[in-house]
Amino acid sequence: MLTLIRQELHQRQYRVLLAVLFAFFLSLYVFLDFEGAISYRVMTAEFGALVTSTHILINVIIAGLTSVMVTFSIINYKLTNIEPTGSNAIPFLSFLLGVLTFGCTSCVVAFLGAVGIAFTPLVLPNANLLWKIAALLFVALGFIWIMYTIQNSKCKIKR
Repeated sequence: MLTLIRQELHQRQYRVLLAVLFAFFLSLYVFLDFEGAISYRVMTAEFGALVTSTHILINVIIAGLTSVMVTFSIINYKLTNIEPTGSNAIPFLSFLLGVLTFGCTSCVVAFLGAVGIAFTPLVLPNANLLWKIAALLFVALGFIWIMYTIQNSKCKIKR
């Protein structure tokens, strides 16, 4: 099944979709980084170039994984009329964790406190890099799961 999806990916519409999704997710994560640290220049001055570079690299990886996951799920649905198991839940949870990870820390703390979760990511070092690594792991697990369900689907190809 992944071979068929990769063949479909050669169509212009899917390459454009992949690029647009990547640009959207990357710009969203960069925006949320700026929301927390004003700019990468300020983040570099406060935490160092290595931490800032790590944030940017993780943003690129998460945006890439998420855009591939969504694009492959769309192509799979077009080919089979069956969505991969968990394809609705995993991107939603990944997006939610991403917003909680990169968003305004004081807003996240207030929101979590309002629903009864009493902890704060404010104490995490390096501009909440630990949260971002947790989001990367979560998105990677979602990516592995989606690719596994697509590869092992027992359905017939729609023609």
